[in-house]
Amino acid sequence: MKESVRGVTRWRRSAALALPAGIAVGAMTAAMVQGALAANLSLTSVPFTLSSKTVAAPDGIGAIMNSVDAGGEKAVAQVGIPRAGLDGICVHATQSVNLPVIGDLGTWSLNIHSPAAQTPLTPEQLAGGDGLQANKLVLDAQAVGAATATLNASDVTPNTIGAAADSENIKDTGLTGGTPGQFGLDATGGRTDLADLAADANGATISGAITLPDLSIGIKHGDQGCEG
Repeated sequence: MKESVRGVTRWRRSAALALPAGIAVGAMTAAMVQGALAANLSLTSVPFTLSSKTVAAPDGIGAIMNSVDAGGEKAVAQVGIPRAGLDGICVHATQSVNLPVIGDLGTWSLNIHSPAAQTPLTPEQLAGGDGLQANKLVLDAQAVGAATATLNASDVTPNTIGAAADSENIKDTGLTGGTPGQFGLDATGGRTDLADLAADANGATISGAITLPDLSIGIKHGDQGCEG
């Protein structure tokens, strides 16, 4: 009898501890249904980070300056990659959630994660079709950084810093909003390799299909990234 009572006590204690978590999960579901927690990262009002261990762009990249509506007009750098091979990807967004009746649930993170290969993929492998493959990846970003960036080119097809933002080469990367005569980067003269890509973005679009091995989509309390 004593063992039975102890078992009941433990169950009740576990239930009491689990209840706040259950309420939080239910509230988060309600928030997503109501649109209070943005699950659609194409919304430019929701800033997020996009990162990848290695990116190879066989046809190079283009970049222009533009503006987006992010709760008001905001200047961004738009980066276009006609074809991209990525060794893993993490999309990480945070948002404060405050619901009627329930109240303030604090900051929550939404992570979309497809991990890098256990044996790191080389740019040559990524350019050849290994890893995640995406077509016409366009980023609207406040900042784009990489540990190293190699922009290959040749005398016949050089890269051009200060190319017209509406040039045909830049348009071919997927960037269509360039203002005639304004600054653009035309790095389509050869393959571009990026190590440890990290972009602070307001929007990202991919034309066509993308395969994401071992995809996980999760919500965490607090500001926690894909590995947090």
